[in-house]
Amino acid sequence: MEKNESMQVSFQLTDGMTSEGMTSLFFNQDALVEGPEKIYRLNAKDSRFYYKFNEENEPKFFISVTTLIRQTTPTSPHLVKWIAEMGYEESKKYAAERSSYGTFMHKELAWLLINQSYNLDDLKPRLKQYIEEEHLKSDCIYWEDDLKKDILAFAQFMIEHNVKPLAIEIVLSHPTDGYAGAVDLVCTMDIEEKGFYGEVYKSGVNIGEPKETKQVKNITAIMDFKSGRKGFFEDAEIQLAAYREMWNIHFPSKPIDKIFNWAPKQYRGKTPTFSLKDQTGSKNLIKLKSLVEIAKIEDSKRDKNFVVTSGIIDLKKGISENISVMSISEIVKNAQIDKDLFE
Repeated sequence: MEKNESMQVSFQLTDGMTSEGMTSLFFNQDALVEGPEKIYRLNAKDSRFYYKFNEENEPKFFISVTTLIRQTTPTSPHLVKWIAEMGYEESKKYAAERSSYGTFMHKELAWLLINQSYNLDDLKPRLKQYIEEEHLKSDCIYWEDDLKKDILAFAQFMIEHNVKPLAIEIVLSHPTDGYAGAVDLVCTMDIEEKGFYGEVYKSGVNIGEPKETKQVKNITAIMDFKSGRKGFFEDAEIQLAAYREMWNIHFPSKPIDKIFNWAPKQYRGKTPTFSLKDQTGSKNLIKLKSLVEIAKIEDSKRDKNFVVTSGIIDLKKGISENISVMSISEIVKNAQIDKDLFE
């Protein structure tokens, strides 16, 4: 098995633009025949792309799954109402704070998944370090109690469903549909399903007829974590559909049986509770192909050129030599990335 504690290596392509080789936090080489793909993420002020190199060493770019969904699906009426009630600026601040909470929760759930144990007494110093690194408000330290309960809820989920990770935070791309994204968790897990498994009624009016019973099955699943407690929105379903498409392309020997959203619940007492929603049969999943086509149109409108400034300004010569406009493809190729860093 391969266990990585955030092994992304970041490097600067040009001023205001960085790139990093994406490495999964965990990848079970013993259970998976195929290996993870080598993919990079480009970060600029107003843009984020994933990319990989083809056989001719040309970069191919992919839109992120979250950007695809944001560009092609309407804002939820519930979210519009919430923004209107809270006010635009306040809603932005709150959303950013909850996003930071969710990011930290993801990190801690990954720790539990990888190590199969978690010291709750170590959470506070880890949270304090995260707050300092991300320049968050000092009162975010009061997240501690909720985070402990959320981690316990996930531990309860892992125990109940015999969860075993195959890959955590693995970044995948879709070769033809042009999107990429990081999958929270791919795992094997136990689920209880109703069905007709050979049992019959032994007495009564239905004697001899098939009897519906429950059976525990071990399946391969994709899990996407949400930190909110108010249910799951349509975009979460489409996000899972995209992840399933990419995984099945890259790992045909271990196809996905089901896709789920998981979120913690508020609870009292000694039994943590959680929401686990099976999105496998959602009718919204069939929207993905249409949204991909819309996203391609929207992406074609984006300016993929980047202004690069350098050199010494000489007022006698003018500034034409200090400014150049390059495509992101040219910038990536000129950077001469050391791909051996990500072997």
